[in-house]
Amino acid sequence: MKNSTRILAFAASAALAVAGLTGCSSDGGNQAITVWAMQGQTGEVNAAKQEVAAFNKAHPEIQVTLKFVPDMGTALKTTKVDALPDAFEFDGETLGALAYAGKLAKLNGLVADATIKNELASIQAEGTYSDGNTYSVSQYDSGLSLWGNKAMLAKAGVTDVPTTPENAWTADEFTSVLKKVSASTTGHKAITFKENYGIGGGWAGYAFSPIVNSAGQPLVNNGSAVGAMDAPEVAAAMKTFASWKAYSDPDADDSAFQTKRVALAWIGHWAAPAIKATVGADAELIPLPNFGMGTKSGQGSHSWAIGAKSAHQKAAATFLEFITQDAWINNLTNQNGAVPATTTALAANADYAKGGLLALYAAQLAKSCGSANPTADCVTVPRTISPAWPFINTTFSQAVQSIWDGADPQATLTKAAKAIDQDYADNNGYKN
Repeated sequence: MKNSTRILAFAASAALAVAGLTGCSSDGGNQAITVWAMQGQTGEVNAAKQEVAAFNKAHPEIQVTLKFVPDMGTALKTTKVDALPDAFEFDGETLGALAYAGKLAKLNGLVADATIKNELASIQAEGTYSDGNTYSVSQYDSGLSLWGNKAMLAKAGVTDVPTTPENAWTADEFTSVLKKVSASTTGHKAITFKENYGIGGGWAGYAFSPIVNSAGQPLVNNGSAVGAMDAPEVAAAMKTFASWKAYSDPDADDSAFQTKRVALAWIGHWAAPAIKATVGADAELIPLPNFGMGTKSGQGSHSWAIGAKSAHQKAAATFLEFITQDAWINNLTNQNGAVPATTTALAANADYAKGGLLALYAAQLAKSCGSANPTADCVTVPRTISPAWPFINTTFSQAVQSIWDGADPQATLTKAAKAIDQDYADNNGYKN
């Protein structure tokens, strides 16, 4: 973003001015609350420190002690509910498991309705459990797409590049693009699928589940993966995906696109700052390929919750309301490249407006499928909101890795689907 430093300073100053007008916690008296934040990117750590310092200044009656946690997933899984902090950041995809375990407080009636309703529809969907209650709010959403290098694509003879969900390349058209681009590069590779992230380590659950969705299926349908994840059309789509390995740079140095070895990258929003700094004006966002049911993409990111047994839930809610103000959302997203999670912050950001560099992210999230099965009319699909998600993610990702390495798609997906269904059966369908 242009003049990001100046914008950042202005955002922080504006937030402080707004914060000074906020009311006191209704818990009564002076309180100390503990907050756990994820040990993420440098920009995210900086933003967390800044917003906590500002909150403590604006709310002398509620003082936050901030702790950064390197492996939040493990910490939340292994910590008993009565030992959890008052508020904590977590990966939104695990909301189902945490709510099922009784570790999250219901935010309805605790966090202001206006705060929840101002969040993007995709974020509201991610924060809502199967019981219909809201358990989390977020400062940012995610963007998943292709990044393209205009100059390199033009050199390869690829000039009709789609930039809206409605005009996405079909899978066959994308195969032709990869062939053209690989023929024009020195290393004869066209794209990075970020193999360096470890496809079988969970990357596939976010990055490549849109292939399943674009083929017209959810990963799990009404508690069953058999008939959904392993549907014939999904197996056919995954076979096509595996054929693209011939054009993929393994990206061991995490910079295949930035150093212009390839003209395309299948990656998320977090790469935006580095791409803008290296590829510059040649960078453009391109929707993921259409496997029959329209292009599909991911949604959801880090979220914030209140501990179910916190003795200071109203004070913690005041903190969540503070950090989800637009000024603090802008402060964070200017540093980590993510999509602002409120409708007001997103609408005010020129990068996401029509013609802006990141407009595709906003267009995709505006057509969230929510908790419903994917259709031709929606684009972004949340990761399965279920206590089974950690198992689903691991099992699906390992299956995708096997298919990528040459295994038969249909047999591999059916084996994975049966394993997921068995997990549901072993846990009584994860019924509370």
